[in-house]
Amino acid sequence: MIDNRKFKKIFIKEAIGSRNYFSYRTDLILYKVLLSILIFLTILLVSDDISLSILISGEVFLIFTLVNKLNVDRKKNEGENQLILKRKKEHFKKKLEEININDFELLIGFLFEKRGCKNFVKKGRHMYLAEKEGLINCIKIYRLFEHIELERIDARNMVTYMCQNNIRIGYLITTGVLSEGAKELLEDFKDRLDVTVIDFDCLFAMMDEYEILPADDYFYTKVYEEEGKKTKDAVIKKNIFDKKKIVIYIFSSIFFYITSMIMPENNISRYISYYFIALTTINIAYSVR
Repeated sequence: MIDNRKFKKIFIKEAIGSRNYFSYRTDLILYKVLLSILIFLTILLVSDDISLSILISGEVFLIFTLVNKLNVDRKKNEGENQLILKRKKEHFKKKLEEININDFELLIGFLFEKRGCKNFVKKGRHMYLAEKEGLINCIKIYRLFEHIELERIDARNMVTYMCQNNIRIGYLITTGVLSEGAKELLEDFKDRLDVTVIDFDCLFAMMDEYEILPADDYFYTKVYEEEGKKTKDAVIKKNIFDKKKIVIYIFSSIFFYITSMIMPENNISRYISYYFIALTTINIAYSVR
């Protein structure tokens, strides 16, 4: 059974990037508590009314709890969209690498048929002519592997054929990237030819539009299985012992210690300051290992 809480953590981790889930959530709680205590002390020093101080600081705490929840939900939605999209692209890329050139050309023909093209005729190597709305379209296909550029001479073959046969509309399909020379050539002929470059991202968008890729549930399951292999202990260790948090821990320990000095009867603030002092010491010792 898939745990929705586990999904939530996975998606938030994707949205916050280099930061970690445990670190992100503890920071939100820490800032909320510090601000609430600061509001409490400020009102108490100004009004000397502990009931009013508790009431207002409690309201601030609840407001920031709601704000933090909205922020967490927003991060969850952002991360969900990013991660599922990433997994879809990885799946599509893997499938493109597995199929042969003939199957790839059949796939391109299927996609263009969905876009209204018909009467496909093969003209030369990896090139097809198709009719759409009474006009002839030239479709040139280059299935390249990752990091391989489409050179100027490749684009020139298509441009030459279109010019010689008075074809204005063309589609240059490539799974690689265009070299600067190829881009310059197409730019030089943009007034005479209407050539659309369809790269990996465009192909993916077409596959997604026509719902050829697996359903989202497939990718949710894959994400859960892959991310579930990480151990909780490793995550906690990595997040608590973080050099970037030393300053926060030092500030927090000083803040709560000063609070305990201003309000001697408040033992909780003193114990909290001891906790942050211990965290600071352990963090520094761990960092210099």
